Amino acid sequence: MRADATTSAITLAPVQSEFDAMQPQSVIALDYISNHTAPTADYASIAEIAPGMANVSPAGPGLGESKQMTLRGFSDSQYNVTYDDIPFGDTNDFSHHTSSYFPAKMIGQVRVDRGPGGASQLGEATFGGTVGLRSKDPRDQFSFIPTFSVGSYGTTLTHLELNTGRIERLDGGKLIVSVQYNDTDTAQTRSPMRRKTGYLKYVQPVGSGTEITFLSNYNDIWFNKPNRGSLTQSQIDTLGRNFGLNDDPASTDYHGYNYQTKQTDLEYLGVASQINEQWQLDNKVYTYAYANSSHEKPYAGTNASPAAMGGYIKVNNYRAWGDTFAVTRTDGHGALRLGGWYETTHNDRSSMAIDYSLGGRIDVKPGKADLTAYKYLMSDQLRTTQVFAEYAWQPLDSLTVTPGVKHLYVRRGIDTPRNQTTKLPLDYAESWNKTLGYLSANYRPTDDWSVYSQVAQGFLAPNLNQFYVPDPSINRTRPQQTMNYQFGTVYKTERFNADADIYYIDYQNFPLTATDPVTHEDIYTLAKGAKMKGIEAEATYYLGAGVSIYANGSISDATFKRSGLDLPNVPDGTAALGAFYEGGGFFASITGKYVGAQKIYNGDFNPDDITSVTDTRRSGGFWRAGMSLGYGENLGGSFIKSYKLRLKVDNLFDARQKVADSVKKGDTYYLVLPGRSWFASLSLAF
Repeated sequence: MRADATTSAITLAPVQSEFDAMQPQSVIALDYISNHTAPTADYASIAEIAPGMANVSPAGPGLGESKQMTLRGFSDSQYNVTYDDIPFGDTNDFSHHTSSYFPAKMIGQVRVDRGPGGASQLGEATFGGTVGLRSKDPRDQFSFIPTFSVGSYGTTLTHLELNTGRIERLDGGKLIVSVQYNDTDTAQTRSPMRRKTGYLKYVQPVGSGTEITFLSNYNDIWFNKPNRGSLTQSQIDTLGRNFGLNDDPASTDYHGYNYQTKQTDLEYLGVASQINEQWQLDNKVYTYAYANSSHEKPYAGTNASPAAMGGYIKVNNYRAWGDTFAVTRTDGHGALRLGGWYETTHNDRSSMAIDYSLGGRIDVKPGKADLTAYKYLMSDQLRTTQVFAEYAWQPLDSLTVTPGVKHLYVRRGIDTPRNQTTKLPLDYAESWNKTLGYLSANYRPTDDWSVYSQVAQGFLAPNLNQFYVPDPSINRTRPQQTMNYQFGTVYKTERFNADADIYYIDYQNFPLTATDPVTHEDIYTLAKGAKMKGIEAEATYYLGAGVSIYANGSISDATFKRSGLDLPNVPDGTAALGAFYEGGGFFASITGKYVGAQKIYNGDFNPDDITSVTDTRRSGGFWRAGMSLGYGENLGGSFIKSYKLRLKVDNLFDARQKVADSVKKGDTYYLVLPGRSWFASLSLAF
């Protein structure tokens, strides 16, 4: 029995690889995002279904910052996140804030690339992989689609989407505008969140081969952030699994001392042009910004009064400006691609002590300069340039071989009257550059089957932490570098869709954050090297009658070269199972995600010296199940053109789980996963 034209293993697969892949990848389509994830989801909640991905969301799906979002064990800041191929992230360590950009309804696709990609893959951390987000496109027909969602934790979400459709008097230009408001108490006590988001994308055809796109996304978020990012078992037993903050002004866990406001935006103007039969141009000029004001780290006893409560206001504001450019020449032998990326960012960072009993005025000792109330007051700059060339050579119709080369240059600068950790002035800059090589091949033995292989180098410039020492010029921190070897295969038919790969990564200069046993300040150490290897696979089988089953899995082994110790906070594997149904207007799924066991060590361990490990803890693996049910119908001849109802349940079996995060002074600190939650939605189309 064959699948019909609209239902097959290819069309129903929640996650799949592309047939012409040059590296392991998982593409998560709009249908899965719209029908099988929570309406509050962020990109971490979406991407976690892919093999090799792990994610912990203590506040609930998309209701707070993701924790331990890892890709093959690479932590956030060691892989890229891009939006329409524009890399974005913090300037200090290239990390990301999952709830601060792009809610699920502003995302049209998520693509997880597990590898460096080719020379044309842009970003600060391509060697760890890329979580690539695609923006949602405007529709060809006019529509107004309001969506109303309610759910656990007092959550409400209102989303309004307007599509103009093709505007013929503007030669087919079309616009999508969305606004969203999300209000929730979250899964943690006294830790509410309110978020407002606006999104606009306009696409304008020019002639027969050129398209101009303008996009803008703005996000404003206010939330209480628990003072305790993780809890010991005794704290869980005493305070409760869902403890976040409390109502006691005499406590450092008081919600009035622990809250943040953030504003983010990203805009770009893009031009894509098929200049002629051979030449194609793609260029985006862009800007994005992040402004964070955080009340945090409260303490008892200020300079004005030992009975007063104090705390810190942390400010982190940056704006980036950049341009991505590529030109492609295609002929009968292949395609030559040339281009580059340039970005410059200015970042102001500070942390200042305040006295809440004095209305939040600065907490400084009498007779001392105001500067002494600052933990740090810094201004830093980051400038990145990458240029590349690659050629996709086709000696046979079934074979594509793609060599490439990329040169990158990164420059960091800092100017501070009071540096973090040292509290000393510093005016310093350093730069790094490297030429990287890439080689990949894709061969199709049959129309249904392809195999690929890749050898590629990776590079990541040191983050700002290396500048927090008295003399950065003699700091032993070095750029992270990798050599990646990968082999995989993709098989696609209407009945069965599968892909699998194996990989080996030689990792040099692995950075770790440790805790100084005397000062208890963070210090930054460097392992000489690590090796990472593993197997990954995923498959969808179409049973018929609208029913398909999906499974994926990964096994990973990541150890330090000198000591043989397992890398900390790296799951030893992942897995996912799911059954999906689509037919007669109904859709449904039941899914499960497994994240494997991981290890953590005492904070002052040396990753190259096994004798430095005095305390090892192991966090067991865990399964979490989810369910989605929905029904949609088109209404011919009605004012309401269509409607859709859906219910999403996370942690279906109300599992009580926690994940070890760190070891401090002999105690294991856990991230606590929330219990069962539900979210119901109604969408109308006019």
